Amino acid sequence: MNLGIFQQRQSSPPTDSQRALFGFLLGLAIMSVLVRFTTINSYDFGVIQRGIRMLVAFDNPWEPLSDWTEYYNPPHSVLFLWPLLFVTPSVLQVLGGALLLAIIFYKKVWVALAWFLTNSVLWVIGTGNVDMVMMGGGVLLLFAGDKLYRTKRGLGLRTLGYGFLMIKPQGGAFIAGLYFLLRRDWKGLALSVFIYGICFFPLNSSWLAAMAQSPVITTGTVSHSIWAGFGPAAAIVVAGLVAVSRRWKYWQLGGALAAILAPYGMPAVPFFFMLTAVPSLAAVPVVIIFSAGLVALTWFVAPPPGVTDAHMFYKTYLDIYNLGIIGFGLALACLARPGARSDEDITVNEFVGRQLRAVRARFHKRGGDRPASL
Repeated sequence: MNLGIFQQRQSSPPTDSQRALFGFLLGLAIMSVLVRFTTINSYDFGVIQRGIRMLVAFDNPWEPLSDWTEYYNPPHSVLFLWPLLFVTPSVLQVLGGALLLAIIFYKKVWVALAWFLTNSVLWVIGTGNVDMVMMGGGVLLLFAGDKLYRTKRGLGLRTLGYGFLMIKPQGGAFIAGLYFLLRRDWKGLALSVFIYGICFFPLNSSWLAAMAQSPVITTGTVSHSIWAGFGPAAAIVVAGLVAVSRRWKYWQLGGALAAILAPYGMPAVPFFFMLTAVPSLAAVPVVIIFSAGLVALTWFVAPPPGVTDAHMFYKTYLDIYNLGIIGFGLALACLARPGARSDEDITVNEFVGRQLRAVRARFHKRGGDRPASL
């Protein structure tokens, strides 16, 4: 027996897939404990189940004359969410957290572990929604499809990834869009448009009409984005500054833009993707302490005497928490030194820099051609 070969195989580092699997299994264990100490809102989960049940029965949840239009996920969601008819909200949150942990181990973005030690994870678990599952699963599918980019299997995985992400377009559209722009994935786009768009065209028309006539953005909704908190003008300015601040991975910038530009926004999950852009482990205690301090200032308050609208009172403090976490995450990510270069980089900063240098060079050239003044 050649013991040298055996020892070499034993000491080889784990592959990306092996690390992701370990992270997923560890996530299942951690999240199984977390959900036991968190009150999960079953209302949103019930809305999703009802919408999926109607789609499975070939009913239209967004009919113009329908008095029930609370199901705001797009029609193609039935392809991926039908298993929710057989599980509980706790199972959904356990799976979602495990998928996010798989991303951490897959990409070795260890600072994002701090997200699981903040109140953000309790917030997103408490919503009982599909955000973690769709965002985590969609990004992992893009990772897998990108490794097999030139194969049919890779095309299929990327198409599934687009489908997952677009179930939550207020977050997923930014990551999917940046990946498409980075790779010029015309085949993935065409297949996704056919499956999720054309094949569901009648329902998509009703869904878009319901979005326009009964939008989920209301004055009583807690702000989960810069757009929702400060308006579109401020959001566009902040998005531009963030994009040119550094070199990003596409999923990192997608998470940041989701926290800025989505009119309705997504709770907590964009903050997770921002933390994946921070390589220094020294940031871990900073994240935990800042989150704890913000919670102490905003979560444990009671309406003073004379306040008639308790809902708006609590909304104000929750807005401070959400927008504070978003601002902190953006500042931390923008100031962090980017990691090693790869073909997953979005380099808006370098593109803008090249354009500015070209303009400056042309300006100086024109100035040098002018005749000397008399």
